[in-house]
Amino acid sequence: MAEAAPAAALQQSPGQAQRDDALPRRLVAKFDFEESEEFAREIPVGFYRALTAIEDDLAARSDREGQADGSSGVRAFGRIESVRGAGRPGGRGVGNWAVRFTVDGASMRLASEPSRIVVAAGAQLLVRAFGRTEGLQQASMRLSVRFHDKEGIALPGVYSSAMFRSEGNWRSLAVEPPPTPVGATGLSLWLEVVQPSIYRDRDDPYAIAVDDVSGAAYFDDIEVWQVPTVVFEAESSGVVPAGSRAVLQLRCSDPSIPRTSATVVVRDAEESLVHQSTLDVPGDGGVRLELPQLSTGWYEASVSYMQGGTEVSQRRARFTVLPSDGLASDDAPRFGTSFAISDERVLPAIDLSRSAFAILPFWTAATDTRDPQQDLDRFRELLLKLLDREVGTVGRIAQVPAHLARQNRIDIDDSLALFALEEERWRPALEPWLLGFGQQIDHWIIGTPPVDGNRGDLAARIGSLAKAMRAAIAGPSVGVPWSPAEILPSDLESTIVDGRHVLEVVVDPYWRESGGEVYEGLPSGKRGIARIVPIAPGTVDDRARAVDLAVRAMDAWRYGFDAIAVDVRGESVQTIPGPPIELAAWRQLSVRLSGRRFVAEIPLHPDLRAWLADGPRGPVLVAWSDATTGIVECTTDLGGGALTVTDLWGRSTRVAATAKGHALRIGREPVFIEGIDPYLALLRRGLRIDPPVSISKRAPQDGSLYLANPWPTSIAGTLTILGPESLGITPRTHTFSIDAGAEARMPITYSVPRSMPSGPTMVRVVIQGTATEPFRLELETPIILGYKAIKAEPSWRLARSIESGTLDLVLTLRVTNVGNTTLDIEAFAVADGYTQSRKPVSSLDPGGTAVRVFHFADGVRRLSGRDIRTGVHDTALDARYLTRVPIPPLLPPAAAVRTVRAGQGGSIAGAEGGRSADEVLEEW
Repeated sequence: MAEAAPAAALQQSPGQAQRDDALPRRLVAKFDFEESEEFAREIPVGFYRALTAIEDDLAARSDREGQADGSSGVRAFGRIESVRGAGRPGGRGVGNWAVRFTVDGASMRLASEPSRIVVAAGAQLLVRAFGRTEGLQQASMRLSVRFHDKEGIALPGVYSSAMFRSEGNWRSLAVEPPPTPVGATGLSLWLEVVQPSIYRDRDDPYAIAVDDVSGAAYFDDIEVWQVPTVVFEAESSGVVPAGSRAVLQLRCSDPSIPRTSATVVVRDAEESLVHQSTLDVPGDGGVRLELPQLSTGWYEASVSYMQGGTEVSQRRARFTVLPSDGLASDDAPRFGTSFAISDERVLPAIDLSRSAFAILPFWTAATDTRDPQQDLDRFRELLLKLLDREVGTVGRIAQVPAHLARQNRIDIDDSLALFALEEERWRPALEPWLLGFGQQIDHWIIGTPPVDGNRGDLAARIGSLAKAMRAAIAGPSVGVPWSPAEILPSDLESTIVDGRHVLEVVVDPYWRESGGEVYEGLPSGKRGIARIVPIAPGTVDDRARAVDLAVRAMDAWRYGFDAIAVDVRGESVQTIPGPPIELAAWRQLSVRLSGRRFVAEIPLHPDLRAWLADGPRGPVLVAWSDATTGIVECTTDLGGGALTVTDLWGRSTRVAATAKGHALRIGREPVFIEGIDPYLALLRRGLRIDPPVSISKRAPQDGSLYLANPWPTSIAGTLTILGPESLGITPRTHTFSIDAGAEARMPITYSVPRSMPSGPTMVRVVIQGTATEPFRLELETPIILGYKAIKAEPSWRLARSIESGTLDLVLTLRVTNVGNTTLDIEAFAVADGYTQSRKPVSSLDPGGTAVRVFHFADGVRRLSGRDIRTGVHDTALDARYLTRVPIPPLLPPAAAVRTVRAGQGGSIAGAEGGRSADEVLEEW
């Protein structure tokens, strides 16, 4: 049965529906489907089968191709029907009806008619339903809502519950949309079954989505409630100028609640408590809470509204306190914002992100080019405000206006298709925009999604469009969105470079592991724009989203783009009012890196990445940790004075110089280190050893240390080798005098102990010298030890001895000849307290593989938590490859490694006087 009541006008910022159970509320509508007992219908009264995204795409494709009978030709996947006796237990209806979705390989949606639920502007609603699933392995249930105007036309924004599968148990779904927007008169419900293929392209375009082809989902007892107005947000859109105090607005209004008590807690980006207070909030109005002066950074506040001992509501709000940083440089590279919106959210985003330019969507599907004056005036006013802020503007033809798309039978998202038509079919619609803004905007990007790289006429389209634009724009530059997955055709590259056009590289989140390699082969400098698409809100932690965005933007900056933009989309709705944390992070990129170019990667620490940049404003070192856990601490000399270290949220710390250098603590969030001596930083990468790869053998070997001089003047001093002691490097001390830009060679001799594992080993030195002033610096450079003709792959397993009943450890060594000559070698294995075992591998041809097996008697007990040393030995060259195989603590550790009697336990049973494996190897 459906019940409905008119809604009163209320106001509230978005919040969390699951915390408002105690709110006084009024029922607006309820659907329990019990009317089917009297008027049985397959689809409930007031609902209809709506197209999902996939079905909508098929329908559009069918419309384009045309159907002989005039139908769309789209099959409705699965079945939706009212079912008696399937409702929630204890339902008040005689028939206990529910709506059942029978799945058949695709997503499904049942929608209510827009006029079914009447709402008023400003009303705060809470929508709840109950659902359960049967036999679903991949698909999930979801409840969504959408507002409509009096004509039944959907307004922007779809608000959804969390998705779930319950396997037979009834569970609640809840949606709390933002306050009903102005112009909305109706609310539509969407009951949905969502398959994984809906998200395939969004998350990973190469993943194969597996959809359910059977199973069922049930919906029952849907209720729409009107709840009191609960407000908690920071003033000024949460952007607090430097030196000002943040002000929070609080309100919990309802005639039945005369007064509430509000406890406010504020935490910083590190989740440290910075403020807590409790205040009274009258039921007929709101209060303003002015916080104490807070340091620069990004903050999240929470409030708990209480009446007596009952929590009425809980909300969160975000704000950022801006630093008193100077203006970002006008020199390239510059950081900006690419908008899919053009409303009141643009300017706050520009101010927060300190964007040097904005890409605005002048044309969208909603644009009415037949009567464009209102849109022209709106954009003209916006451009004046951007001009006052000294923010440049790039125009985007984001979509084809809907009436033009229908008239010319093209997709609204295929803007290039419009301009492939005869000029008279689009020129009259575009001309008012070119005449209105052509003098201020000479860069125009055509489309939003990346274009299809297989189109053969891309270069010709760009050229013809630029030619048409010249009537209103002096020297127009045309850009096209491009996917890094596409290979850039040579004719398109020539058109872009020769015609001074632009390629906009769209970097979606699934490119985040590719680093700078994603840009290889694409134009940079003035001919390229990198558009960085953030991870969708709610997918990962907000701080992780901001860090990911910053690192991908820095990859584009390092590659050499003159313009880098963060993508701001309308559907990226913040569920918590206040500035997005990713824009607070973007501000620091803009302020710290604009006008500065990448110079070199600097080796600071094995777990750190550090990039040196320089420009008219001086040098900066950008550093962050690749380690998955914790903070990396390192002490390094980066100059004689104090450093200023600024984190991604704008918080700055002064780090004084000590006798050992500057003590730095660096985590996953990039930090910007200013006040450095760039030549000392470059000297860190000027040390190298040659040859970089050495054969592991005990006989003395010759090599060289090279030191490059990065200063513009000569340097002189001494270099002393600190380690490793095991290599016995001689001579340990060298004197040098190096001209500007040159390097010095210092010959060395060393030998590799038999017990030293193969792989990279760091050679540590200390340099004391004089350039423009005296300096002292500790450096390290890697040397790779081993035997490059061999690839050795060890593995191990457990086996119970038939003779003794003990658990033995069996090590298998797979040896491959990766050189170009036939080898005669020995495989070996040894562990503490065991005799070394050697097994010959004869006449191993290039590309051939041999397997040797070693048994360690009672190995589970004796080797638990210890290492096995294994590898190969070339007796002719005295070359070795040695690796350590760690054995996890399979049993509590033994007090000591005991000597075993000779002859016990097979091939590695005999003891060698209780000596360690390293001692055995050294005496081999």
